[in-house]
Amino acid sequence: MYGIKIKTKKAEGEYDVGASKMLGDPVLPEALSDSLPQTAMFLMQIRLKDIAELDEEGLLPHEGYLYFFLDTEDGLYSLKPLVKYVKEEPTHHIEGWNEIVDGFEEYNRDFLIEFERCEEDAEGNKLLGCPSDWQYAQEPERLLFQLDPLDDPEMGILNTLDGFLYFFFDEDVKNFDHIKLVEDIS
Repeated sequence: MYGIKIKTKKAEGEYDVGASKMLGDPVLPEALSDSLPQTAMFLMQIRLKDIAELDEEGLLPHEGYLYFFLDTEDGLYSLKPLVKYVKEEPTHHIEGWNEIVDGFEEYNRDFLIEFERCEEDAEGNKLLGCPSDWQYAQEPERLLFQLDPLDDPEMGILNTLDGFLYFFFDEDVKNFDHIKLVEDIS
C-alpha cells in the first residue's frame, strides 16, 4: 500500500481556480456553498482526476471534487472535520472565504497542490497510507488525510500544533459524512 504525497506551492499569477489546492478561495457547487456553516474554514479541494492514477486501491472516487473544511464553531481547540464529495463540476469561486472565519482570516492565500506517490508511512501532508507518527497500542483507523503543519512553513497552517491532524475514514470508506479527526501531539 502507498500514500499520495501532497506538495504545495504558493499560487502566483493566473492559474486554474478549480485546480487542487489548499487554503485560499474554494470553487464550489452552489448547493454545497449554501449548505456549509459560516464557521467552516476552507482547508483543501482535490480535483479527483488529479490523483486517479495514484489511488492504487481505488479508495477515492476518480471524478468530481473532494473538499476539506474544519468547522471552527467551538474555536481552535475543538475543530470538527467537514469532508464533502461532489460529483459535479464547481461553479462558484468564492473569494475571501476564510477571511470571515474568526481566528482563521490569515489563511486566504491559495497553495496549489502537486501529487506524487509516497511510502505509506511517509511524513508530511498526504492522502491515504497510514499515520507516520502513530504511537498508540491500537492500530489506527484507515487514513484519509494527514495534515502536518510543519510540512510547508510558508503556508503557516495551524503552525501552533506540534504534531499532526489525522482525518480517518468511517468504517465505510465511501462515506465522507462521518470522517473522524484526531489531533496527535508529538
